[in-house]
Amino acid sequence: MARLQRGTFWIGTERTLTRQRHYNLVFLHARRQTFPTFAEIALTLQEIWPWGEVESCEEIESRLAQRWPANLVEAAIWKIVADAAAQGHLLVDLERLTLDRKLPLALLPPDAAPLVPDPLPDTLLASASVVEVATAPPELGAPVPGPTFDASTLSEKQREQFHRNLRAVEQVLAGASQTRVATESGVSPSTLSRLVQRTRKIGQIACVPHGSYHRQTNMHPAFQECICRLYLLPTQMSMTAIHEHTEMRQVAARLSAETGTSVKLPSYDQVRREIHRLKGEPDLVAVRERAKSLPRPRSSPESFALSIPAPALLTQVDEHSLELYVVTPDGIAVTQRVHAAVLVCVKTAAILGAVLSLGPLKEEDYMRLVKQSLEGKDRLVLQAGCEHPWPCIGKPAIIFHDRGKIFTSERARQVLVDRLGIITEQAPPYAPSAKGTVEAIFRWMTQRFERRLPNTSYGVHDAKASAEAGGITLEELERCFIQAVVDDYQQGWDQLRRQRRAVLWEHAVAQSGVPQYLGSPDDLKLLLMKAINRKSPTQGYHVSDGNRLSFQGRWYVCPGLLSRLAGREFEVYFDRRDVGVLYLFVDGVYVGEAYCPQLMGDRVSEWEARAMRKHDVIEAKAARTQGSEARAHIQDEAGHARKRRSAEIRASEQARQWDRQREDIHPAEVVERLAAVSAKKTASPKLPPAVPDADPDRPVRALPVRLLREEPLP
Repeated sequence: MARLQRGTFWIGTERTLTRQRHYNLVFLHARRQTFPTFAEIALTLQEIWPWGEVESCEEIESRLAQRWPANLVEAAIWKIVADAAAQGHLLVDLERLTLDRKLPLALLPPDAAPLVPDPLPDTLLASASVVEVATAPPELGAPVPGPTFDASTLSEKQREQFHRNLRAVEQVLAGASQTRVATESGVSPSTLSRLVQRTRKIGQIACVPHGSYHRQTNMHPAFQECICRLYLLPTQMSMTAIHEHTEMRQVAARLSAETGTSVKLPSYDQVRREIHRLKGEPDLVAVRERAKSLPRPRSSPESFALSIPAPALLTQVDEHSLELYVVTPDGIAVTQRVHAAVLVCVKTAAILGAVLSLGPLKEEDYMRLVKQSLEGKDRLVLQAGCEHPWPCIGKPAIIFHDRGKIFTSERARQVLVDRLGIITEQAPPYAPSAKGTVEAIFRWMTQRFERRLPNTSYGVHDAKASAEAGGITLEELERCFIQAVVDDYQQGWDQLRRQRRAVLWEHAVAQSGVPQYLGSPDDLKLLLMKAINRKSPTQGYHVSDGNRLSFQGRWYVCPGLLSRLAGREFEVYFDRRDVGVLYLFVDGVYVGEAYCPQLMGDRVSEWEARAMRKHDVIEAKAARTQGSEARAHIQDEAGHARKRRSAEIRASEQARQWDRQREDIHPAEVVERLAAVSAKKTASPKLPPAVPDADPDRPVRALPVRLLREEPLP
């Protein structure tokens, strides 16, 4: 690329590029995106801001406040400044000054010679080795050689003894008689002689009373190395096993052969003291416990968050899970774990975007999070019923993320880096301290939001009972979540930055400004809404039955559009929070929408639709089972009715045969009389047998029965 553009390829690292210059370059890079009205505003800016005139962004913006919106004018000014800096025509020292809205700026004409900055290396060379210079030993004539010891850490009795020993040693080193000083100080001459020798060797710490400081061990370094190696073995050996290990004997034999003298093994007490010393080193403890990463020590006395010059210059993003029960409006349990993602500004600790998902986060959730940070949130705040505004709107310059698949995917790179011009940086593995700002938000989210809701599943074992008792819908959960972010977290006091987070954001934006997305809202909506729902990525969607589209087990219709797309392959974009509408794309071009008749009434998310579908399948199965039982009962009844009808026919035929025999037995007039009598007989109704209720709806009170007294016979 450098050869094609006839330029020079430079590599800036922490050693070759100062932090001030790095932040200024990122500040300008985030503001080089073009927008529709830039050309018109740029022509006007050339008239009111001539080449070489020194003006600040705030002053220039005030001159055009009546013609265009302030955000468009500010974006045009910074784009012109960024393009001039890329051409070497910006009269600002990026090494010493911080770019903001009040900094005086001046530009050179296009035909002027470029101002070339200090060159940077074009290759990554190994850092030069540091040569350690040995310090000369202190002279013996010095009063007290070695480092100074702070006696304020000692107790009062030990402090008096330390000062007594120190005065005695100073007098002896100054040339006084050791015997006289020992007598005056109340110290034996042998003790004073030992103190003087040790003070010349290790300094003032030798005058500290015995037992109040740690002495260096006399163990050979080879034994220390062997003990450390055995201590870090995966078997986690005990002190006795380390003391009796064969490697200790091998080290002693090797040292004896090298020195020509007999070297004794360390005692058990020496091994114990060495292991206690190793336990005090966090790095070794992490290795012994097989931790995924070593603890990261503090590398600078300055605060990294306070050193960031502008808001949204550096942001952090991460995901977190909440143990919450969510149900559909009909009471169907959807999930017991909710996933959340947050995008936070490191300078102000203000949240730019926060989204919830009832399933594992995907690329579209990450895109939705970025989309929320780029758009205004007034409508979202109004729907949630918040008491305070949420003014955190802006395009991040750098997004710092971990190795999650949704953050490192190819689509995320295409949208964020190629289309929006956002720089993405990856955190080191297993290092949550590198994203300390967003991790602190998750701690707040767990303690102040998750465990205080009635639908929390933290410490609950009966998931179904808890879901029925305290489960809330996704819409209610999102409303509570937005209220917690806006009215609680944003208005909370930040101990490090010493101000409310919402106020910090407003002050930072007023001072330095924040880059905005100035493109079409519809383009942003469709660009960041793509969701993949394919069993095979190589196959697209097709129209079924001429004018219908099958998607996630439901039919979608759009008669005019789907009829034209018959036989063609297209892509489907949708928002996981509302699957009632699908956006159709053919060869990357938006062509229209398809609607689901079953979900047209309310907003139904993908997770709720899936739970409703599972519930419908279960209910349909139960209905089919009940219907099959009813059909079997009907078949049995039909069979019994057929048998009864056959029996009645046989009985009537037999009765008719018996009646025909009466003609042969009785005379004609008797037969007529019998027929008239049988016609007058009515069949008595038969009642079904009484069956007691298995579960009566109300208790039955048994009335007492009085026995009839018999009357005496006369």
